Formats: sequence, structure tokens, C-alpha cells
Amino acid sequence: MKKFFFIFILALIPFASTTVSAESDLPLISEAGIIIDAKSGKVLYEKNTNKKMYPASLTKVATAIYAIEHGDKNELVTVSKKAAEADGSSVFIEPGEKIELSKLIAGMLINSGNDAAIAIAEHMSGSEKLFMEDLNEFLRKEVNVTDTHFTNPHGLFDKNHVTTASDLAKITQYAMKNETFREYFGKKNLPWEVETWDTTLITHHKILKGELPYKGITGGKTGFVSQSGYTLISTATRGEQDLIAVTLKAPSDKVAYSDTKLLFNYGFENFKSGKIDKKSKLYSADYSNSYTLNEDLYYTHLISDQPSLKTSNDGILSIMNQEGEAIESFDLKTVADVRNTVLPASIKKETIDDELLNFMSHLKDGEAVSFLSF
Repeated sequence: MKKFFFIFILALIPFASTTVSAESDLPLISEAGIIIDAKSGKVLYEKNTNKKMYPASLTKVATAIYAIEHGDKNELVTVSKKAAEADGSSVFIEPGEKIELSKLIAGMLINSGNDAAIAIAEHMSGSEKLFMEDLNEFLRKEVNVTDTHFTNPHGLFDKNHVTTASDLAKITQYAMKNETFREYFGKKNLPWEVETWDTTLITHHKILKGELPYKGITGGKTGFVSQSGYTLISTATRGEQDLIAVTLKAPSDKVAYSDTKLLFNYGFENFKSGKIDKKSKLYSADYSNSYTLNEDLYYTHLISDQPSLKTSNDGILSIMNQEGEAIESFDLKTVADVRNTVLPASIKKETIDDELLNFMSHLKDGEAVSFLSF
């Protein structure tokens, strides 16, 4: 019975490997850049990530996820004269034309239509000004970004329209949790029939559309105004690992794409995502409490590392690297149901047999899981 009990705990916890440390010498040319693990949110590399900068059309990622979450995608949007006459990139909609909200969101992301962005804003909040109030509040309260202030829904230059690479990564991470957003963000093309234009919209993102191929690319958004330089958000997946790359103020689109590939290569070649399944049942170090997770927990570690788990008596779950350092920690009281545990008298730490200890210390790479304190 002793053996079954503890092996059962081990079997419930899917595992992987450890340690996150970011290099500081990647030859990134863009003025700012960041690569994060989309599941854990862990920053793998960053450069000038908290510097306030102009995002250009990367703004539309925020506009899109807000509209998806707060609007009815089947509603018809009546295009205003102001929207139809928007400067910059366009999907060529006409005043008075009625278009489904979902179609406008997709067109805005794929063809970067500024006219579509304004039409969406006016439909959602009654005016562009009110929409910006709603969007900024959403970004602060729901997405938890602190250095972003948008003055328009499309990203055309305004000296007060600013964000950071870090905030854009967080906004994209939030958005990518939404299935509808992922669908639109990953589209390479979209049949487009409106009153004055019958065509197929093709994404501007050269990696996504295959002009500059990269294995695992899943989505992307481009941006450019003269004050922002070339800006880029890209997402990619290989196996169980999802990464988000942001580059800001590249001197050319060629540099923006090469920097993005550099960031992705660094992330995929050096790091691995780990997951603790929500079905897992964990115990405090003294076995006085058990915790049944309410959600999957994710962490990121170096491919070369071998992680382990450790829980404290007060319910802090730590992911430990090979040097015994915590690379991630979770307060189980906030992510799990807690119950008092009464173990049979026969199951005590001092009675764990040598055979089980030997079993736990000889697990294969990626299987070593222990939150027990001997």
C-alpha cells in the first residue's frame, strides 16, 4: 500500500525539464524585442521591453480581441463616412454599407484596414472616442498591462499612442487564448466581397503567407508608420510549445522578419514548456492538506535542465531546477481546492521503503517528479 500511494501521486503529474535564463547578447537589430512562452508567460529574451514606443498597426490586435469578446460577431455594422474615409491601409468599405462584425475584424487583421478598425470602434461603443476609453480600461483591468495608452483603434501616429514590447506580448498572449481570435490571426487569405471591391485579402505578414517560410508559424500582424519603423507580432508552435515574438522599430521589414526568426530559434532551441495537469492531486510537505487543481499550470525551463516539484506546508508549489533554485512558484490556495488530509498511520515519511526511494531517484529524463520532503 505504501508503494502504490506514492507512485500514484507521481503518475498524476505530467512532467518535463527546467531552468529559465535569458541570454543578453542576441544580435537583435530592432530597437525593442521580446520572446515569451505563450502558455506560462515566461520571458525568454527581452530587449528594451519596457520602453514606450509607437506600435503602428499592432494596435489592431487589441481592437480585435476586445471586439471579439464584447461584440456579437453576427451583428451588422453600418459603415460611417468617417470610417470609409480613413487614411492609410484600407479594405475599401463604403458609407452606409452593412457588413458583419466578424468580417470586419478578420479584414482588419488580415489586410490591416484602418477603415474597418474605425467602423468596429463606432459600432462597439458609439464613437471612436468612447471606444478608446473602453479599450484602454479593458487593457488595464482584464489584460493587466500598465504601460499602454491607445488614442485610436488602428495605430496611425499620435504622440500619445504608445505601448511597450512587453505589453504587446501580454496582449497577444491574452488574445491567443480565444479560439476566434486564433482563427482570424492565423488566416493567410480571406475572400472579400463588398460594394466596391470583390477580391481576396492576403495577409501582409510574409512569414505567415509563406514568402519567408518558418516551421510552425501560426499567426502574425505587421505594422508601419514612419515614426514607429517596422513592427511585428508573430506566433509559432512546435510540439507542445507556443511562442510569441514581438519586434518594434526595425529599420526595414527584412530586419523585422530576421529578428523574429532569431527570437523564435532562440526560444525553440533552448527552452521547453512544462505542464501540471489540472487533474493532478498534490499534497503539502507535511501531508496535512491535499490540493486538487482547478486549472492546468504551465512553466518554462531550459531543455538541458531536469526539473522537480516541491510543496511547502503552507501550499506553495515550487518548480525547482537542478541547482535547487525555484524557477516558478504557484500558491495552490488560489488555483486548487484545498482539503485537510488524514493519512493512514502506516504511511509516514519515516516508513517509506528503500525500494520506493530508489525508484524515485532513477526516473528517466523528463520524468523526475518529487514534491516530497525526506
